[in-house]
Amino acid sequence: MYIKSIQIDNYGAIEKLSLDLPFNEDGTPKPMILVGKNGSGKTLLTSSIVDSLIEIKRSNFQSIAEAKERSYYKAGKKDYIKQGENYSYIRVIYENVDDNKKRVVYNDVASYSAIETRDLLQHYNINLAHDFNDHGFSKTIEGESKNIFTHNAILYFPVNRYYNPAWLVEDYDPRIEIIENFLGKNTDNFIKINAIKEIESWILDVILDSELYERKIIPVQPFILADGQYIAFPGTLTIPKEGKNTKIQVLINQVLTTILKSKIPNLVSARFGISSKDVGRKISVIIKEHDSTEEKSISPTFSHMSSGEAMLVALFCSIIKKFDSVSGVNNFDLNQIKGIVIIDEVDLNLHIGYAKNAVPELLKLFSKVQFIITSHSPFFLLGMKDTFGSNYQIVSTPGGEIIDETDFEELQTAYSIFVERFEDIKENLSILENELYNSTKTLVITEGKTDWKHLKTALSSFQNIGEFTDLDVVFHEYEDASFSDDKLNNFLINIAQVSNNKKIIGIFDRDEGNGKKYSRNKINELGNNVYAITIPQPEHRSYHDGICIEFMYKDEDLFRENESGRRLYVSSQFNDNGRLIQDIQVGVQNHNKIRGKNNLKNDNIVDSEVINIEGESLAMSKNDYANAILGQEEKFKDLDFSAFRELFSTLIEVINK
Repeated sequence: MYIKSIQIDNYGAIEKLSLDLPFNEDGTPKPMILVGKNGSGKTLLTSSIVDSLIEIKRSNFQSIAEAKERSYYKAGKKDYIKQGENYSYIRVIYENVDDNKKRVVYNDVASYSAIETRDLLQHYNINLAHDFNDHGFSKTIEGESKNIFTHNAILYFPVNRYYNPAWLVEDYDPRIEIIENFLGKNTDNFIKINAIKEIESWILDVILDSELYERKIIPVQPFILADGQYIAFPGTLTIPKEGKNTKIQVLINQVLTTILKSKIPNLVSARFGISSKDVGRKISVIIKEHDSTEEKSISPTFSHMSSGEAMLVALFCSIIKKFDSVSGVNNFDLNQIKGIVIIDEVDLNLHIGYAKNAVPELLKLFSKVQFIITSHSPFFLLGMKDTFGSNYQIVSTPGGEIIDETDFEELQTAYSIFVERFEDIKENLSILENELYNSTKTLVITEGKTDWKHLKTALSSFQNIGEFTDLDVVFHEYEDASFSDDKLNNFLINIAQVSNNKKIIGIFDRDEGNGKKYSRNKINELGNNVYAITIPQPEHRSYHDGICIEFMYKDEDLFRENESGRRLYVSSQFNDNGRLIQDIQVGVQNHNKIRGKNNLKNDNIVDSEVINIEGESLAMSKNDYANAILGQEEKFKDLDFSAFRELFSTLIEVINK
């Protein structure tokens, strides 16, 4: 049974929407993605589908878990009728492809003037509720709906699927809960608001049942070598019987492997195992990679997975669990599972890599499931195009327009910009990973590729005279342009989301956005042992609005020349025309480079495009300047590092927190 069409008139933000859901030539459903701004009707549309399913289920059972007694999931309210209209109308048509395409029709009508609405909708031949004229509401089911919930995996994952309400008491173990069942009562709620906890318990049961009941013990005749002779002794061998739970394990692990491949490119396989009794017999995650002959555990318990990974497992393993419970089939593949699955904001709490790569691949595994999904993620949509080609559909609310493939050019551009912007730090992050986990020392990451060189040399200079000898830190030493002001800030914020067993300190200059922000406080605690601080404002630069690290030096050191006669310049040394005030035969090729900054307050370093009248380059780059100091070149020895003293004192203060 699949949804064939949806019609909505005058309901909330939706004035008129008519959708025929997409199918492939072989009759399998195509995924449908609903997109649109907040308030455009996506939730109204999905809630109407869920309400139709609840009413269908109610027509088959005396008692259901989704709605108590005669209460409704979606309350009928006339204030949802579009302003200026007399009525709202929702129709969802289901079609049973396995039973001569028999149809089930759900109608939901609300009206200010029932008699007038009867006339307006008479061509639909709706069997309106008998008391419709009295209060103006009618919900009806037409057609034979007997087997929809007993033959199909029907699931809805709302946006609050991660957490239950704070007031909900959950002081019980779902594996030992006693559930009373009787004819006409259905206790399985297809609205999943605590999917992670439920699926964790189920996966553990599947693994235990497989191990306990689906293993065959056969007698064997082993031999041992003793005193030069092989001596026989009785023995047994345990082998799998390929039972139902063992086969379900294969499907679960297929889902897990698909998810983790987005994070682990060289992954061969992933599976769930059982953790040791020390942590309470919980499920663990075990992987095998191409460059290894042995498996390794990456999550000792389910809770060690990220929330996004755990929810993807919960979403797609819930489909397997549901189909297993209703189908009565002992042996099935993922592409045999039939049903309707509605996921609100599928990209919720997901990293863009999972949204773009893992989710589309997971959807593709369940080729006979009709997915109706809402999303705000351009990366998910781009991944759908890459994975499905044209075999899916994007619908824009509130009008129901079909979005064409050509509209993806903007998404591709956006994705490229987002990814390529951080391409230059990929290698750097792998280095950082070693620094994060292979040492217990405090890790210091500077904003620029030159800053760590100044700090490392300054600290060494102090320690040579007996100061800061107890300051034992590791500088992240890099030579590319990885950590600008915004990239360092993004890195620190992200790393602060996970537990860190040592301090990680980011040091910013004071001349850009995040550096200026963090300079308001001496120490900024970002969480999980991650901190942000800025370089101090030395007394000799008290006039300056926001310095970079070179201004920590006094002028006599800042303007030192190297062996080639090159040096750093500052913008305040030039006039409005870009000529050097002390020697107008020297100038900046592009004088716009110093425009508005040729004053002491906004002074900045000029390390290129300074030439003399013969066109010879005179400027020394900031990197060459830093390397000369780090390498203790002859002309850059005995610098005054006194301005750095306050910064190292702050580092000690952070480490001792």
